[in-house]
Amino acid sequence: MLRLALSSLTFGTIISLTACSSDGNPVHNAGGATAAAGASHAGAANGGAAGSGQTGGSANAGSGNAGASSAGASNGGANNAGSGNAGASSGGANSGGSPGSAGGSSAGAAGAGAAGGSAGGASGCALCDDFEGVAAGMPPDPSKWTSTVLADCASTASKPLVDASQHHSGAQSLKVVGAAAYCDYAMVGNSTAFKALGNVVYGRYYVRFETALPAGHTAFMIFPDTGIKSLRMGGQNSALQWNRQSDDATLPSQSPAGIALSKAPPVATWMCLEFMIDQAKGLINTWVDGTLVPGLVADATPTADVDMAWGAAYKPMLTGVNIGWQNYGAGAMNLWFDDFALSSSRINCQ
Repeated sequence: MLRLALSSLTFGTIISLTACSSDGNPVHNAGGATAAAGASHAGAANGGAAGSGQTGGSANAGSGNAGASSAGASNGGANNAGSGNAGASSGGANSGGSPGSAGGSSAGAAGAGAAGGSAGGASGCALCDDFEGVAAGMPPDPSKWTSTVLADCASTASKPLVDASQHHSGAQSLKVVGAAAYCDYAMVGNSTAFKALGNVVYGRYYVRFETALPAGHTAFMIFPDTGIKSLRMGGQNSALQWNRQSDDATLPSQSPAGIALSKAPPVATWMCLEFMIDQAKGLINTWVDGTLVPGLVADATPTADVDMAWGAAYKPMLTGVNIGWQNYGAGAMNLWFDDFALSSSRINCQ
């Protein structure tokens, strides 16, 4: 895979290389779900790796193919029943290129309809939420999210609540108040949506950080994993990173060269974060504002300072997704999430 050097990214002259400690597995109060093992999608493993790959939601943006099965979308037919035209809902959002997934699973189509609604123009979602469905000051929609806890963390952090002070679209978002305390854990999660997805999971959401990521280890998205406890997306050395809980391996490596290939999130503005996880092949792609981040790619081809230490043996076995804030005493953080979407094909920033 072509790697792009992000030489413009700068960090402090003193780089913290302290590894984060492992913690317990995020557990849904309502019980976890086992990731669906079937319906791998042709072409999805490397979709978007070079910036072209999968098109989001429906391959025919603006075409209005309401009942037809569009290549690269899992929402052909059943998923669009009563929901309007699949192509029109994502008008103009396609990134171009050849669609990655040929068709999709019937489980994905049925599950997407059950999740209901759309988030920021996304269609064909197994889970979509723009956080407009409940009143500000309340927990998010309980049909989509439940509060989660850590098995070995007696955190008293505030629970995430719907908030009207910030929004990417609509009038509301999900606000998380993270404290500067070890084992501070404030997250909501969903496990049922993974029953509607196959091996390949795509996600897209917008996140807004009130201040810069601290140098210490944090996480704002956690996937419970039956093999390694958790796969985590967060920060270390003030840049984005993936973290594998079982052995504390990071993607990229926490060397100056590796960190420079990642990205420091912007402050006080919305960032679009997209990811693709191919569980069967152990592949990960990560896009920020529509651009692939070289340091956040695991492509089974060892690259120094990126995925050489991460290795190719790890095959995720995900059972759900949690969003919010997990801290190891690195600093307080207020952050907001909006227009969250999970699908079996790329969704794209809108």
